[in-house]
Amino acid sequence: MANLGFTYLFTNNMCETKKFYSEILALELIWDEEDDIAFNINNHQLSIQYHKDFKKASPLFSIQPGWKGGVAPRTSWSIAFESNEYNQVIARLQKERVKTYHSVPQWVGYWSFPVLDPMNNTIEITCSEYEING
Repeated sequence: MANLGFTYLFTNNMCETKKFYSEILALELIWDEEDDIAFNINNHQLSIQYHKDFKKASPLFSIQPGWKGGVAPRTSWSIAFESNEYNQVIARLQKERVKTYHSVPQWVGYWSFPVLDPMNNTIEITCSEYEING
């Protein structure tokens, strides 16, 4: 069986990006250098590197199959959380005033909460358990 091993992203603001992924989403930081960080997401490595010439995308949400909210034809992804973490992540996103598509998570067969990261990538924050515990 094939697995997606690494995803590589770029940023022009490492401080904001590191805060978003490590503090707000509380992902496991496994690599931390001045211009290069990486997170473990269920044995997948999300690597983010600083590049001075990186131009972040417009602040529009990406088109995703089955969702009518996005308008930008570009790459996006979801990160699934367990119910015991989900409400905490949502509360931190709201407290930090991260741009969200909805003001609260929506039940669409799973909990869905599309947000924009500091580079304006669309990330759908999800939880498949109907009962979410804070």
